[in-house]
Amino acid sequence: MTQTIRWGILGAGRIAHTFAKDFAAVQHASLVAVAARDAEKASAFADQYKIPTACSYEALWSHPEVDIIYIATTHNFHYEQVLQCLEHGKAVLCEKPITVNDQQLEKLMALAKDKNVFLMEAMWTWFLPAIRQAKDWINEGKIGSLKLIQAEFCFAPPVDPEKRLFNRNLAGGALLDIGVYLTGISCFFTDSYPHTITASGILGKTGVDEKTSFTLQYDDVTANLFCSIVVKARNSAFFYGEKGYIEIPLFWRAAAAQLYDSDNNLVDQFVDDRVTNGFEFEIQDATDCLLAGRKESSVVPLKKSLDMQKIMTTVRQQIGLRYPFD
Repeated sequence: MTQTIRWGILGAGRIAHTFAKDFAAVQHASLVAVAARDAEKASAFADQYKIPTACSYEALWSHPEVDIIYIATTHNFHYEQVLQCLEHGKAVLCEKPITVNDQQLEKLMALAKDKNVFLMEAMWTWFLPAIRQAKDWINEGKIGSLKLIQAEFCFAPPVDPEKRLFNRNLAGGALLDIGVYLTGISCFFTDSYPHTITASGILGKTGVDEKTSFTLQYDDVTANLFCSIVVKARNSAFFYGEKGYIEIPLFWRAAAAQLYDSDNNLVDQFVDDRVTNGFEFEIQDATDCLLAGRKESSVVPLKKSLDMQKIMTTVRQQIGLRYPFD
């Protein structure tokens, strides 16, 4: 009989709800516990998804029947929470960005290796069928050699200096919140580290980046990327080659991809008919890794997560964005 991997969720906010809803599509896994700082919130979450245990964070990472913990809190809390999970021997799938700088991630990687425990960043976008199809088209030479990536991720929530997004003390700003998707898409489609990183940004009154533009130059590929928390945009990604290009609308939660020739004629398209949000793919990958005894994901290895952290740390240095804990 196939073993079942027992999952716990740390955090009971919006992203945790998305995770729990998609969990029903995962095989060989069960949700056994959820933790929140607010006991009533944890209890309500457990009732909604029929999870046996609602508890505190401390009780979760000490729970004897939890194999792996999904960390669904905001990134300003990730380092300490991942640290505690690893110290208690729990495997971890942590929301992106896994840390707020590369030094923190290097410490967690060393600890995971020392404890011989699985650790993975939740880059769910990399698993989406439309993203995989686009990369297959590129690998098959459908657009010729990839030369240019252009992508944007922008939205404009109400400005509240006390909330995390605009709060420097809580690692706010556009880059770490949504720019991580841009960094991720560039790393995924190039499979390498840029030799040149050039960035510019606008810091708002609260000291966080409200707009950041950065260019990653690889040997043959240029990635032009832009993120903002004060303006809305189409949030599409384009991949241009010698013979055509690919468009992925709303690339961060991609449900479709279109292939065009160099004359802008649509020659192929992919439409994902999934009824889920798409979190189940990364959950399944982590589950399969644990069943196979692996300590890292082959899709989101820690080396790639560290590359992304180094890129974003360099961007922050160039635009003058500093956090109190850097």
